[in-house]
Amino acid sequence: MDKEVLDWLLEGPDWLRYAVELQLLDTPPDVRPLLKDSAIAGIIRRLKDGEVGIPALKTGKVHYTEAGKAYWDLFFLADIGLNAARAGLDGLMEEIFRFQAADGTFTIPPNVKDNYFCMSAILLASLGRMGYRDDPRLMKYIRAALGAQLPGGGWDCYGDSLGYLESCPMDNLNLLMLLGQYGQYKDSPQLVSAIDLLLEHWVEGAHLYGFGVGRRFRSLQYPAVKYGILRVLDVLSLFPRAVESRSFRDMLDFVHGKAIGGRYVPEEAATAYADFDFGQTAQPSRWLTFLVSRIDKRVAECC
Repeated sequence: MDKEVLDWLLEGPDWLRYAVELQLLDTPPDVRPLLKDSAIAGIIRRLKDGEVGIPALKTGKVHYTEAGKAYWDLFFLADIGLNAARAGLDGLMEEIFRFQAADGTFTIPPNVKDNYFCMSAILLASLGRMGYRDDPRLMKYIRAALGAQLPGGGWDCYGDSLGYLESCPMDNLNLLMLLGQYGQYKDSPQLVSAIDLLLEHWVEGAHLYGFGVGRRFRSLQYPAVKYGILRVLDVLSLFPRAVESRSFRDMLDFVHGKAIGGRYVPEEAATAYADFDFGQTAQPSRWLTFLVSRIDKRVAECC
C-alpha cells in the first residue's frame, strides 16, 4: 500500500485508525479511543434508541432499506471491526436473537419473513463479525439458509415458487457477506453459482429482480444499502474464485479508475452519516479509501 495514503489514513479519527491498524496493518489496536470518539458514541446511542435502533426492530419502525437505522448502523460498527462484548453491546445483540425461530430462521417486523434470508443476513453477517461467528444460533441460521438454496445454487425471497433457476443478486450478496467469514465456505462448490451470478451481473448488465449495474450501482457510496459496487467487491473479495476472475478484476479496475491521488471521493451520501467523511461528496473520504485498500489487501493475499 502507498505509504503516503496509509499515513493519510492514520491521520484520521480514532475509529478510522482502529480499523486501519486492525485490518490493514494486522496489529491489535486499543479500543478505548474508538469508544470515546464522539461520532461512534452517537452511532451506539442510536443503536440503543427505541425509535430507530435495535429495540425498535420489534415495533416495525425500522426497515432494512433505511440508512442511519439499526441494520446499517450495526453494519458500520462491524465494518470497523468493533467487538460487541468489548463495546458492551451484548445485550443489544441478544435482542436480535429473540426474533429467531426454532428452525433457525428470523421473522422481524414489518416485512422480514422467515424465508427472506437477504434481509436477516444483513444483521447476522454483522453479528458474525462482532464476535458471534461461532455462536450455535448463528450456525443454525446458516444451516437454514443453505437448506433454502434454489436448484440453481442461489437464493431469492420467493424460494422456488416461481420455477426460476436464476436467483436474486441482493439475496446472494447478503448471504455471501455472512458465509464468506467462514473458511469452509470460501472455496465451497455449494456457493459457486451465487458467486458467479454477481460476477456475470456486472458483465451482462441486465436487471435481475429489480437490481441493475447502472449509475447508482457504480457510484461510490457507503453504506451501499440498495446494492452497490463497493459492497459487491468487498464481499466477493472474500472468495478466491471471485478474486481470480476477470469480471472481478474489471470491476475493481473500474473503481481504481475513480481514485484521485490514491484517494476516493463519495459520489452519493446519506445525510444520516453527516458526522463521517463518507457522508459528504465534496472531499476525499478516508473511509472509502480504507474500504478499497482492504479489498486490495485481500486480493494481494489471495493471489
